[in-house]
Amino acid sequence: MTVIERLLRQRQPLVCLDFGRDRLSALEVADRAVIRWTARPLADDVLRNGSPSDPSTLGAIVRDTLLAAGIQAQRAWLALPDEATVSRNLVLPRMSRRDLVRAMHYAAEKHVPFPIDRARWSWDVIERSSEQISVYLVATWRDVVEQYAEVARFAGLEPEVLEPRAIAVARALDQERAVVVDAGPRRVHVTLLVHGQPVFIDQTSAGTAPAELRDAVDRLLQRAYRHQSTVTEPGSRMAPVLLAGDLELVQVQLPVGGRSVGEVLNGHLPAIPPDFQAGAYLANLGLSLRVSRWV
Repeated sequence: MTVIERLLRQRQPLVCLDFGRDRLSALEVADRAVIRWTARPLADDVLRNGSPSDPSTLGAIVRDTLLAAGIQAQRAWLALPDEATVSRNLVLPRMSRRDLVRAMHYAAEKHVPFPIDRARWSWDVIERSSEQISVYLVATWRDVVEQYAEVARFAGLEPEVLEPRAIAVARALDQERAVVVDAGPRRVHVTLLVHGQPVFIDQTSAGTAPAELRDAVDRLLQRAYRHQSTVTEPGSRMAPVLLAGDLELVQVQLPVGGRSVGEVLNGHLPAIPPDFQAGAYLANLGLSLRVSRWV
């Protein structure tokens, strides 16, 4: 593909799909602007541990959802549910880029909890100092990637990028430190960001009653803050709470104050229509900012 062909392709509309939070959400982006969006709940049996139970069934759901919303883009970037991926924060001695590439192959073989030849994985440098390098490693089963690519093809899409949902959410927020609490139809999710990277991800079921939702949020916040105390310096300021998804809309007295994620979103996001609820499409927006592929 020539440079001109590549540039022309990058200008083609793009659909960003998120399969997390008990729902499918889709965002169509063209010329750095959100032009169409849609979301629908997913039944419990559609995904199993974050992986499609039947790619053809999920593909049909994606196809019908996009058709109903008038989304026509064929290039597809997908956010994988976090329960289908693993992540590790690693600290390595300072070294050259060439040596780091080799070192990460050894690190992946050591830290990815399944055979590396059956995995798809990637990494990113979080922080450098005069003595060490902090690296964020992510991986998933190769079969999971292939199943989601098959879902996209069943929906008539061209899958180009797949990445863990939490990575896309972190990119959309672009915050040094935060606890993102996000409610879907049946569960509440929490993502702890430290140094701009997700270091803790958890979820719990929640009912529809206000007291049940409040208790679910309280449990997740306690877990997130306990984990933060293990990965930051003693006495560090606790990460601020950001509310996303359904928590931006419900009238529930939560156990801790928080701000809407819409107040702190990455300033480089695509242009957003006035009636667009950005907090319900965090992973989709984060995907749209991606400039390179996950290997």
